[in-house]
Amino acid sequence: MINNIWILIGKKLNGEASPEELLELEQLLQQQGDTVMYPMDELEEIWKNDQQIAEDEKLLSKWAAFDAELDAVEEKEAEEAAQVIAVQTKKKKARIIKLGSLLAAACLMLGVFWFTRKETMVPGKSNEITAPKNGISKIQLPDGSRVWLNMGSKLTYNNDFGTEQRKVSLVGEAFFDVVKDPQHPFVVTTTTISIRVLGTKFNVRSYNNDKTSEAALIRGKIELTVLKNPEKKIILNPSEKITVINNQELQLKSNTPTYKIAEETPLIALSRIHQAKKDTLPSEALWLENKLAFDAEDFENIAQKMERRYNVNIVFENEDVKKLRFTGKFEKESINKALLSLQKTAAFRYKIDTNQIVIY
Repeated sequence: MINNIWILIGKKLNGEASPEELLELEQLLQQQGDTVMYPMDELEEIWKNDQQIAEDEKLLSKWAAFDAELDAVEEKEAEEAAQVIAVQTKKKKARIIKLGSLLAAACLMLGVFWFTRKETMVPGKSNEITAPKNGISKIQLPDGSRVWLNMGSKLTYNNDFGTEQRKVSLVGEAFFDVVKDPQHPFVVTTTTISIRVLGTKFNVRSYNNDKTSEAALIRGKIELTVLKNPEKKIILNPSEKITVINNQELQLKSNTPTYKIAEETPLIALSRIHQAKKDTLPSEALWLENKLAFDAEDFENIAQKMERRYNVNIVFENEDVKKLRFTGKFEKESINKALLSLQKTAAFRYKIDTNQIVIY
């Protein structure tokens, strides 16, 4: 009987037990009474913790593989760039010799004087990088940290970057791979949140027109502050994600009842990042592979992502349709095919007129 209990417990924890087997397990546990080895809730807790550790290890392994791919791409780019420079240098050397001969002759004839002007750095001057609307930009900051900017996103930093702190401002979405430097904390500020790190990898999404901002941590630790409540510091651990409402006051003024906002979209929500077994990256970072991924997101949020990806304008004529929730991802689908796919799981209609899409 004991062996049968363990088999049934194993099936229950794996989510494989049928209703009949769950009933049989409950009856067997009741028959055992106080002689049962461990309380069921403790076993479930141990099981969940083990599962989470295993998932975190798999995630780190996938990131390591992704890092290796990025390094390989960078090495190839560096080799190709070095070959181009070598060719250019050879051509340039020939041009310099030719130009030098001509200038020497001209100086001898005309008595020309040369001036050297030294460029000076202007303190406080901003450097601004904007990703194209249909592409991803990769940047290497002065400290060696790497940043990937999603379509249309903008990153800004001053010339005093790294003097005391490494401060950058972000509008849009970016993935950061920050070089460790405890003496010079790395700070990312958006219109809603501020994130302080020493050295880690994380994704930040904070578009001005989106309802929410989001930070997802892959490795290390980050300290997040909501700008409207700077006294409160939130520490994120690996595989955790925080979502913050961008403008709660605006939403409270809308027609949505207050109790619904509190119930459906809390001001700050902590959750775990989502990783499908077949995906190489969490859904929060799949845009690095040019994929549009969404995990139990409402249609309104997904529509904003589709607007940026497909360069279209989407309007809802039905408030209830905005609240439909979907999980999935698109890779090479057209906007029409993507909407048809969503239509298979929920009742809504749409019409497309060039770049204008109406959903009802």
